[in-house]
Amino acid sequence: MPNNTNTVLTTTGDTFLDTFQRIGEDGVLPAGDVVVTLAQVDRLSEISGKKGLLLTEVDSPESVKLPLDQLDLIEIRFPAFADGRGYSFATLIRRLGFKGELRATGDVFKDVLFYLKRVGFNSFILKQGKDLDEAKGGLQDFTAGYQASTAEPKTHYQAGG
Repeated sequence: MPNNTNTVLTTTGDTFLDTFQRIGEDGVLPAGDVVVTLAQVDRLSEISGKKGLLLTEVDSPESVKLPLDQLDLIEIRFPAFADGRGYSFATLIRRLGFKGELRATGDVFKDVLFYLKRVGFNSFILKQGKDLDEAKGGLQDFTAGYQASTAEPKTHYQAGG
C-alpha cells in the first residue's frame, strides 16, 4: 500500500509527497520505491525503484552491518520525544559515510527539527496532527549551534561566524 499520504519536509523547508512504500503483511513487494526493515534487507535486490531502510529504536547501526552503498534512504523512527537513540544512530550513519537521504519519522515536531538537522537528518515526516507550516519555522530557530555537529564539523566560533 503506498505511503504517499505523508508529506516530507526537507531541511530547506521544501515539501513533497512520500513515494516510498512498505512490503505488505502478505510479503508482496510493491513496484517502485520501497522501504524495507532489517528483517527484509535481503530483498533489496528485488526493488525496482529507490531503496530505503527503516531503522527502529532497537536497530543500532553499531550492532548490524548496513548496506549503505545500496540505499537511497534511511528512515529512523523516533518512538517518543524522550527517546534520543535516533540522534545517535543518525550521527553514526553519517560518520560511516552515508550521503543519501536520512529521514526522521515518528514523534517529530517543530521543536526538534533544528537538532535533527544538526546530526545529519535532511528530511522529516512530522508526527500526525502537527502543523507543517508552523514546523518549518523550527528549521530556523537558531542561526548556529555552539557545539560542532555532524552537519557542522566546526563550531560557530571556530568557523569565524
